[in-house]
Amino acid sequence: MSEIELLVSLKIPDVTALTAANSLRRRLGYAQRLVHLQRADYYRLEVEAESAKAAQELVTQLASRTNHFVNPNKHVFAVRVAEPRLAPPRRKGGHEVEVLVTDIEGDRSTELEEALAADRLAAGKVRAVHTGVLWTLTLKTETPTEALETAREITITRARDRGLLANPHFQAVSIS
Repeated sequence: MSEIELLVSLKIPDVTALTAANSLRRRLGYAQRLVHLQRADYYRLEVEAESAKAAQELVTQLASRTNHFVNPNKHVFAVRVAEPRLAPPRRKGGHEVEVLVTDIEGDRSTELEEALAADRLAAGKVRAVHTGVLWTLTLKTETPTEALETAREITITRARDRGLLANPHFQAVSIS
């Protein structure tokens, strides 16, 4: 069994991410630390396949040949093996932190699993689907630890002027 991540983002500029970045910089005081903010729909699929490469190929086919995840007119996608990140990597301009926001209840997983069970490409190979929103923050910080702390401050809403990307009352957050 392999866990494969499918990231789906817009071809055009994402106004949700642009608005969030603008609010974080202008209203919440992160103008000096937030270099870049991206958003993608996140799917983690548990796939029964001979190898991780075969699982990746299956998910790539599901994304490109079906309409379960991607509308080719407006989306682009990336497929990768799900692996834990030990520390935020250093990128141009700062450290890159990934923040996965998932709904505690009521996500699209069940609907997708039912649709994939009936799909001839998936044909019993996809065991489970987990959904969420993946925010990728590039932060100007000195250390990876500082980047993770800043990402936590930015993400979890604590008050009107503290946090923006996740509501802890009904969403779970994973930062890496």
